[in-house]
Amino acid sequence: MKVALILNTRRDDSEFHAEYDPVDTVEAIRRGIEEAGHEYLFIEGDEDAYERIRSLGPDLVFNRTEGIRGESRESHIPAMLEMLGIPYVGSGVLTLALCLNKEWTKQLLRGAGIATPASALIGSEADLREPRELQLPFPVILKPNAEGSSVGINEDNVVHDESALREKALSMLKTYPGAILAEEFIPGREISTGVLGTGGVGRGAEGDGMEVLPFLEVDFSRLPAEVENVFGQRAKSTYDDLSHYLCPAPLDATLAESLREISLAACRVLGIRDFARLDFRIGSDGVPRFLEVNPLPGMDYDEETKDFSFFIIMALRSGLTYSALVDRLLRSAWRRAVGPRSAQ
Repeated sequence: MKVALILNTRRDDSEFHAEYDPVDTVEAIRRGIEEAGHEYLFIEGDEDAYERIRSLGPDLVFNRTEGIRGESRESHIPAMLEMLGIPYVGSGVLTLALCLNKEWTKQLLRGAGIATPASALIGSEADLREPRELQLPFPVILKPNAEGSSVGINEDNVVHDESALREKALSMLKTYPGAILAEEFIPGREISTGVLGTGGVGRGAEGDGMEVLPFLEVDFSRLPAEVENVFGQRAKSTYDDLSHYLCPAPLDATLAESLREISLAACRVLGIRDFARLDFRIGSDGVPRFLEVNPLPGMDYDEETKDFSFFIIMALRSGLTYSALVDRLLRSAWRRAVGPRSAQ
């Protein structure tokens, strides 16, 4: 089978390339595809992608494309693939477009009874004339509403009064396209969950629903005080170290089961397929509050520098090798496209 990897290659260390895949990750996925017995093709996820897809004619696509521009950029390549009738790894067009918008995602999950921090959108300077009308309890954290990989987020994004909120939000509106999400800041434990499977809820066996991987916790006690309980760009880059992450996270059985159930419920509501990473904060009341979901979780894997994405750490802790994970994802997507019996 011809399998094409489509993604955006990281060309520099700028903030806006943080979501793109480095060369080491491209090579790791290539090895996984070839070790699974498939012919490997590569397509850069740029403006020429459509013609490249048509000319190469892959049977299946491993989609990791973050997109180039626009509020629904992560859904552009999947939309092309659906137009051409080519199956692909990962969530569909609507899910990818929705999940890039943090506030829309939170509103949908709130409607399904999933707890999230209180939040509001700041779309322009006019929304800041009376910050109290946002009706948010301080402290508040400000985030670009349609960015991933903690782009635009650091400890100074946490504000404690209306004046600081106005000043920081105005600065961010000038830098990041679209709206700014103002969200109640929960100064508690930060837990990430990873999901893997065909979708729906099953026992976790391959082809039998979606499994939740071992939980990962950001151990803020091992990070410098200056990050101030914020897992932003500084914590992810300057202080990135495997010793700062606990996987499996030390959770009691009740909290672990709650996180598992909420993660699967969120995936059902959002239509997540094949894989995703979800982030939660656990406040002083012990309630997990959903922060955001990444339906295109990072797959960085560099043994030399020990640079592993959260999703990869969780998959490795579950007992999978990197190549076995790639094979699982390919099988999951192919099974969905042709049916369980045909995928044998």
